[in-house]
Amino acid sequence: MEREGLLGDVKDHQSSSQIPRRLAVITVLAFLIFLGIRNTITDLTPSTIAMNKTLPAESIFNITSSEVEDPLFAYNSSDCPYEEWNQVTTTIIPNTEVHDKWMRTWKPIDEPFLYHTKPSAMSAFAQKDQISVALTSTNLINSTMYCRYYDCRRKEISDPFQSIIFHKSTVFCARRPNAKYIAVSLTLDEIPDYSVPIVPRIGNPPHYFTICMAPLYGDEPKFLQIVDFIEYHKLQGATFFHIYLRNVTDYDRMMLDEYVKTGDIEIIKMHDHFWRADYMWHEVQINDCHHRSKYFSKWTALIDIDERLEIRNEQFKTVVDYLDSIHNASVANLHFRVKWVMKHNNTPARYENDAQLTDEMLFCKFRNTSRLGELWDQPKCIIRPENVAIMTIHGPLAMYKGETITLVNINIGFIRHYRSVEQRVFPGALDRMMSHAPFNILPIEQWVEQNLTKNILSRVKLVYDIVDVSCEEKIKMYSIENVTAPCSIGKQDLFTKL
Repeated sequence: MEREGLLGDVKDHQSSSQIPRRLAVITVLAFLIFLGIRNTITDLTPSTIAMNKTLPAESIFNITSSEVEDPLFAYNSSDCPYEEWNQVTTTIIPNTEVHDKWMRTWKPIDEPFLYHTKPSAMSAFAQKDQISVALTSTNLINSTMYCRYYDCRRKEISDPFQSIIFHKSTVFCARRPNAKYIAVSLTLDEIPDYSVPIVPRIGNPPHYFTICMAPLYGDEPKFLQIVDFIEYHKLQGATFFHIYLRNVTDYDRMMLDEYVKTGDIEIIKMHDHFWRADYMWHEVQINDCHHRSKYFSKWTALIDIDERLEIRNEQFKTVVDYLDSIHNASVANLHFRVKWVMKHNNTPARYENDAQLTDEMLFCKFRNTSRLGELWDQPKCIIRPENVAIMTIHGPLAMYKGETITLVNINIGFIRHYRSVEQRVFPGALDRMMSHAPFNILPIEQWVEQNLTKNILSRVKLVYDIVDVSCEEKIKMYSIENVTAPCSIGKQDLFTKL
């Protein structure tokens, strides 16, 4: 059988002559394609031809500009930015004599319920002559520690520093040039936990009065308490808040995130890889707040979410008015005694409307107030952080300079403590509060109540009073991407109801 081929008659049974003829066809086609490309290149503009003479052939279609690089970006992947504050080397730790004397005389209480077997850095702050590292552990007292330094690319700097754990949770490290991260280890051979950033506290403190809130945890809804706490103390002159977090609901977290967005707070998550009960984080939080606040603020208060610093004096309207009156540099710890307020109910889990929220505000709902507690009946403090050597929940244990206690007169102020009548963690708390009877109705100052109500409503509505649409409208929106609307299958989001 014969058939007509591209180059003439080709017989199927003559397979031996078929292959050379096909190769000839391919050669002819390749030659024609080459001629077409050559003609195209010949038609290029003169400027393109000129570039062709100066650039390699492979660069013709990948031409880059010859502009000079902006000096701001004139670095490569191995470079670290030069920072004037971070060019310091130190070899000794300041106040060593204070630390040594304390550790020789202090008899720590055994805490067998803490199970840490290795240290882990929680935070680190560079001052002009040292780096203060706050740990998450509290049971490795007086252990030898090695400070391990890392540059901006987390490459270890081969100049470690030997130190010890001071008190329960602090390691003081020497300065190293270009150290951007730091970790601690029990030995030099040990691989430490992940390093943490070194936060500079070198320049002038950016704040006058700040507040650290004790760790948030537990099952009681907190969004209203959070906004009440922050807005109340803003009226008292606080300009920044460090909020320590173990766990809250997603709904409560939205309020915290709103304050982060507006620059009012920093959230510090409290977690490591060793178990402990939520309330056991309090000492760690106090230590971290102490170091975090040094050279960040002149005055810092360390209080709980259910506590309010209250000024009751004709001369001083707010907390900062009182602080402004203190000109004696030896005053380093203002010691506030407590009045308890009976709190009979939990705060609401969600915002419903303005009337509901106003009725549930702590200062409107709970006013039954005890007499003043004694000197050590759970007092709280405002401190000068840089003057304190060791800080605890209720006051300093040791000082670098200044008085250990300056008692705030009852005619000036106290702590208003909204104490729940429901036992949650600590047995005996209700009995302790009730031992300070008689109780009397004591509203907060009228100007505070008016402004606080307005500010709470404004912030809560901004976060939770979402402009909603019907489920039908949501279905239309979701259908654009062929996605099932949650409301159509009975699911409710954080902010809207079915």
